Amino acid sequence: MQIGDLVTRYSHQHDVIFRIVEIKDGKCLLKGEVVRLICDADEKDLRPYKLENKIKVTLPALERNRAQNLVEGKILHLDGDEYYLKKAMKAYQTYDLKAIGYHVEESQMSAVVASLINKHHPDVLVLTGHDSLKTNNKNELYNLTSYRNSSNFVNAVLEARKVVSDKDSLVIVAGACQSYYEALIDVGANFASSPARKNIHLLDPVIVASQIASIRVTEYADINDILQSTISKEMGGLETRGRARRTFLGGNANAYG
Repeated sequence: MQIGDLVTRYSHQHDVIFRIVEIKDGKCLLKGEVVRLICDADEKDLRPYKLENKIKVTLPALERNRAQNLVEGKILHLDGDEYYLKKAMKAYQTYDLKAIGYHVEESQMSAVVASLINKHHPDVLVLTGHDSLKTNNKNELYNLTSYRNSSNFVNAVLEARKVVSDKDSLVIVAGACQSYYEALIDVGANFASSPARKNIHLLDPVIVASQIASIRVTEYADINDILQSTISKEMGGLETRGRARRTFLGGNANAYG
């Protein structure tokens, strides 16, 4: 086994494709190839995986009416995975949305998020990367220390809400695979993962953010429709307004058109 190899785990019936990112003393640090999961595994538990075909993902269409002269919301995306960030930015381009992306380790997000909000003034903030639930003990589900990165996402949301407290002025999408959903919502996220502590697709936060950025501020988003538009169907959220605004021109504005 080498760093960069694609593998699956015997102990989990080869359910997730991982890439090896670190090897130390027979232990491998794994990151999901298409899901936002990070975990450790014994090298002997791993089976090489050959990606014969590219994994193709069809993004859901956005419900938008550009004939209404909409100025759609700006998205600020902080991602703990540089490879995933590139995929996310391509998706925003496909949607023709204005998005700014930064690769920031999950542990550093709380230190930089306030300055980035003040610099870019986003309408939607995405805080994501990798996460995992480190225990099978159901009694520990509501303990932040049971999660690899949920505390980092929680701290980042807290810092963001110190800058913009109103949930409709700044819509926050937070979390990754198996994240502590209730904690993220409690500290101010509008949307988060994962209510059932399951894996989410790398583009799920992008899909949610893009939907919100395309809905008018005069409308409350259909949360069920947004959540069902994700690939994993494993996110949750609160009642939230859209972040797009319609522009209006004066009566003689077309005189120079």
